[in-house]
Amino acid sequence: MPSATRPPTKSLAERVPATATARSGHPTDAYHHGDLRAACIAAGLGLVAEGGPDAVTIRGVARAAGVSHTAPLHHFHDRDELLAAVAEVGFERLVAEASEAADADGADPIKRIRAYGLAYIRGAIGTPGLYRLMFGEAACETGFGAYELLLRLVAESGLTVGDPEPIALVFWAQVHGLAGLYAEGKLAHELEGLAPGEVPPRAVDALDRLIGLLVLGATSYPGRR
Repeated sequence: MPSATRPPTKSLAERVPATATARSGHPTDAYHHGDLRAACIAAGLGLVAEGGPDAVTIRGVARAAGVSHTAPLHHFHDRDELLAAVAEVGFERLVAEASEAADADGADPIKRIRAYGLAYIRGAIGTPGLYRLMFGEAACETGFGAYELLLRLVAESGLTVGDPEPIALVFWAQVHGLAGLYAEGKLAHELEGLAPGEVPPRAVDALDRLIGLLVLGATSYPGRR
């Protein structure tokens, strides 16, 4: 499994602008110094937010970025490479937000795991199209960073004295499943009236119950490892 450690250079998410704008009112290839690739990824992020994974196409990205329909092919061999690049930004943001949430919750290891879970669910609710892309056809190696962060949090929690993966895997499977239900619109009624960034009370309760069961199981399991 690849390391979650990042080099001290700017991440792809930091290099991609928040919005993609054309430099003129008509398609142009007048991008220099690598910013065409970043503009295409930014356009892809906008398209996936509006129409889900199916909306991200080479032509659609070119149109949104204000370049000719073949210009993105200078940086992406095909649509799969484009989708992977957009998903990579999503995973980098997930790792950053989950790390920030865990660090902000102090030294309590269980609270740090809880904060990770809330950040995971919050990301699926806030960017459902991107979430579906990340864990759908564009699933890529970058996603291991988010799981490795969870492994580290579990290892530091005291819930295990050996391999943290069994507990981390159970936690990830449950949180990922719940997040997916929100991203797919299966629990859309629970999102009505919520403020941006707010997690539905039922999701918070489910997460707390899950953590409680994991703590109970870890402390009572005779073969704890």
